[in-house]
Amino acid sequence: MISKIRTALQAEDIRRLMKNFFSLSVLKLVNAILPFVTLPYLIKVLGLQQYGAIVLGLSLVAYFQSITSYGFNLSATREIAKHKASRKQLSFIYSKTQTSKLYLLLFSLSILVPAIMVVPQFKEDLPVYLLMCLMLAGQTMFPEWFFRGVEKMGYITILDLVVKGAFTVGVFVLVKSPKDYWLYPLLLGLGYMFVALLSHFIIIREFKLSVYPVSKSKVINTLKLGFPLFINQFMPNFYNNTTSFLVGMLLGKQAVGLFGAVRQLVNVLSVFNSVVSTVVFPYLVRRQDKFNIFSKIYMLGFLAVVSILTILHKYIIQWMGISDPLSSNIFLILAFGVTCIVVYSIYSTNFLIPRGYDKTVMKITFVVSIVGLLMSYPLITNFGVIGGAMNIALSQLFMGCSAFVLYKKFSSSNKKIS
Repeated sequence: MISKIRTALQAEDIRRLMKNFFSLSVLKLVNAILPFVTLPYLIKVLGLQQYGAIVLGLSLVAYFQSITSYGFNLSATREIAKHKASRKQLSFIYSKTQTSKLYLLLFSLSILVPAIMVVPQFKEDLPVYLLMCLMLAGQTMFPEWFFRGVEKMGYITILDLVVKGAFTVGVFVLVKSPKDYWLYPLLLGLGYMFVALLSHFIIIREFKLSVYPVSKSKVINTLKLGFPLFINQFMPNFYNNTTSFLVGMLLGKQAVGLFGAVRQLVNVLSVFNSVVSTVVFPYLVRRQDKFNIFSKIYMLGFLAVVSILTILHKYIIQWMGISDPLSSNIFLILAFGVTCIVVYSIYSTNFLIPRGYDKTVMKITFVVSIVGLLMSYPLITNFGVIGGAMNIALSQLFMGCSAFVLYKKFSSSNKKIS
């Protein structure tokens, strides 16, 4: 095993992977640390009630972020990785993807804005929810999928650090009382809009791309082809967001504030998973024979991270200013769920999808996500915030087990799964 790893590390592809891994690790590490810089301050200044309004708003907008992303971080990344040597193909993929995302953004806003204006719970915090639309627009137009496909993760790192760094400074300088909670989405929204515009300038200049007008028929065809991966990305986010959303709607903003704060801590584990999966995915599209060695390194590294964070979590929760006795149990349940979703990422995102089994992965995700949606209401009404954590963890357990079973079936039979 060690000799294989040493030989692999000498290859140019692996050096590129390590460079991209380092770039995204820096980004994700900063993204994981910054909330622990700002979160205790926000909880102290705003209180869990106002912070809960922000968490509820983020949960609402996350539904539409899933729509506007439409799985392009996998489907468009895969296309870019396959055609990265052709400037003409890159220009076409870039044009059709951005045009498709613009249509999806307009569709999302046509639903989101009226909902904010009508639903009483949203009208209570109207400025927060309307400013979330600015954040949605910026995130939608940021072409992360392009940088992933050409394996230039350093651009993502620098641009995202600009957003998060400016946001962190803005929080400490401008947020001074509970009434300032509307500044949270404003600062993030302006930051995302700025880097979205800057990133398109970089892409057109550095990669010398042309921007083509794209017909509606090509947009529709793009959306049809990407539909399986859209379902694969949308449904887990759907039940995840529904859990947070229902905690806020059924138990109140105080409860969703607690739930959201603990999930920020668990997000450190999701960050590790995201870094590895993002970096390895375009490489495994090209080098499917390297799956076994990367899957072993992947899982061992994650288990080391989850062990360390589990040992330290009580001290971190206390430092964050959260005194609720349920917080530790919420963390442990959610951490187990993230471990299961790592198994899912290994065997679906990095094994089945690079081989073109998008519909297979869609079936897993769709069925399990429906189960998660059906479980969410009874679990939350019967067990409160703990029920919300249980719903997410159980759904992720089902997803991980399903992906592993299908991987074993496919790898042993060497037949296409339908």
